[in-house]
Amino acid sequence: MDTFKNMLNDWESESQEASDRVEYTLTLDKHDLVKIKAFAEAYGLDEATITEGLIHSAIKEAEQAMPYVKGSQVIRVEEGEEIYADAGKTPAYVEAEQKLSNTL
Repeated sequence: MDTFKNMLNDWESESQEASDRVEYTLTLDKHDLVKIKAFAEAYGLDEATITEGLIHSAIKEAEQAMPYVKGSQVIRVEEGEEIYADAGKTPAYVEAEQKLSNTL
């Protein structure tokens, strides 16, 4: 009985993931394409799956690496400590991400 339940849950998950995917064309360095093809061959996956995974991981790391730049405006006080607005690129990135999320 759980076999069908698990299968249906997997299908639902895959269906949701597929509906969130968009096709995008990009230009790669030849050396990077060789590496993507090598990963695909080594893991028995298609190049699109490898590329998607690599881009997803790179984006997550890039987001985490964005530095906080202490601004001059106090936005709140936590436990008696002033918290300053981020004057770096993060606020512009978050704003652009939210705006673009609604249009794609």
